[in-house]
Amino acid sequence: MASSTLKKRILIVEDDPSFSYFLKVLLEEAGYEVQTFAEPQRALLAISDFKPHLVITDLKLPHFDGLEFIERAKLLCHRAYFLVITAFGSIPSAVSAIKKGAVDYLTKPLSSPEDLLSKVKTLLSQESEKEEPQREGELETALPPLSVVFAGLEEVLIKILKVAKTDLPILLQGETGTGKTLIARIIHQLSARPGPFVEINCATLPETLIESELFGYEKGAFTGATRTKPGKVELAKDGTLFLDEIGELPLSLQPKLLRLLQDRTFERLGGLKSIATNARLITATNKDLPTLVKEGKFREDLYFRLKGLTIHLPSLRERRPHILTIAEYFVREKAKKLGLSPKPFSKEAQNFLLHYAFPGNIRELENLVELSLLFSEGEELEFPKEEVWTGLGPRTEILSPSHTLPLKELEKQAILSALERAKGNKKETARLLGIPLRTLYHKLKEYGLS
Repeated sequence: MASSTLKKRILIVEDDPSFSYFLKVLLEEAGYEVQTFAEPQRALLAISDFKPHLVITDLKLPHFDGLEFIERAKLLCHRAYFLVITAFGSIPSAVSAIKKGAVDYLTKPLSSPEDLLSKVKTLLSQESEKEEPQREGELETALPPLSVVFAGLEEVLIKILKVAKTDLPILLQGETGTGKTLIARIIHQLSARPGPFVEINCATLPETLIESELFGYEKGAFTGATRTKPGKVELAKDGTLFLDEIGELPLSLQPKLLRLLQDRTFERLGGLKSIATNARLITATNKDLPTLVKEGKFREDLYFRLKGLTIHLPSLRERRPHILTIAEYFVREKAKKLGLSPKPFSKEAQNFLLHYAFPGNIRELENLVELSLLFSEGEELEFPKEEVWTGLGPRTEILSPSHTLPLKELEKQAILSALERAKGNKKETARLLGIPLRTLYHKLKEYGLS
């Protein structure tokens, strides 16, 4: 048997548990490292982290078929071979799978285990034992595993894989700290665009500067413009332009962005020449754009062009079953960064993670984990006392780690606490809680607090 460091990795997608188990045992006894999945969504979450050399998939799967799975999985792991197993009467489907990128197929029931092992051995012998370098379109190794990023968000990943290689504009909506920038970077990586990922935050620049930052300027366009300078749109040529906090874009600039989307052209400030671009546009906001449209603060025609595909990223509160998975990933990464040994969370810390409101979402969780690693002196991770929670702000007081009340009651208490601190100001209360004002009004009504 090959040593563990040289084992070839095989990922199996098969919803028949007995057949899946048979394949797993057969291939593991032959010396391969094997992971099995009954649902294609789960397999997609694992594939970029597991990096299989071979994927064996049935064509009839729950949620979507094997043809769709192959098409999406190839975006995440180019190096893998795909071997299709299908019912005897579905040969035309197997031929379609080969057109999608599969290299071969077998019919089931299998004529013999040896037939499968022979095909697997032949396919994998074509690869050297040395891993291939990352290929164009695969995710950067610096990005977190998809199983962490999309924990509980499998449908979001499926949407992204459908549109990654198109030019369709994408609008990411969600509270502050839900990972909109990270998702934008993942979409860029999966698009296989040769150009760079260029980011600009519309909320951090004054209105007088944002036009020149976006579109650049010609020499002499204004006092101090001693040279021509390209803007972010121009720099993003052949790549992705990510406009964060798009709801803060001044009304005066929105027509220029609309033209960019419609004609794929723009002009530098002070320029007369139209410049073409094929940059893909991704925008993000934590604001309710339809409300801004009604208030006259955002152009309706621009909104309709931006929301080619709208992806809502839920808050961490909406992903409670997966909070520990995300937190444990941060423990491993932060411990490595700080030169410390990772530790498990104590029962009290786990209880806190599962009940705290996390108004700052994933960004707040990341900061909290780093602090727990720095201040926990025992064998388990505890959360630091309130007085050393520097950097997390007063919102950490909304819930206490000692709370063991039902989730609904905890949420109600969090709202009451924030209302009191904001002296009844609804807008400030929503800011403290890290939720949209519309959501706050809904919660006030739900809990009879209006």
